[in-house]
Amino acid sequence: MDDLSGSGDSDVDAFVDANLRSFAAWDIAVYLEHSHGERSAIAELAGRLGRKEAEIESVLRDFVDHGIARATAENDGETRFALSDDSEVRRVVARFVDLAKVREIRLEFVRRVLALMSRG
Repeated sequence: MDDLSGSGDSDVDAFVDANLRSFAAWDIAVYLEHSHGERSAIAELAGRLGRKEAEIESVLRDFVDHGIARATAENDGETRFALSDDSEVRRVVARFVDLAKVREIRLEFVRRVLALMSRG
């Protein structure tokens, strides 16, 4: 197999290295990109993704801090999350999702996530 040093898109590689520190983060990035602006509460996301709420909350807080997601406090007291409105962020996340469909590139992303996870 050829040695891949990245996906061929430096913006996507930087996004993966800076934001995908777990496979939960990967799942959330894909979900938010596919949800087309739909806002979801932590409990909803946890149920849809089959993950623990604490894990989802931690990732979403990081995504909000890094400008990947936005949080909206609703009248019912619930906070809901969606992908950032920033067109560049949306482009990079959409490009990540598209590139992850290519087996070799997906494996490179998996390698990167595993490396980040091993560092803690």
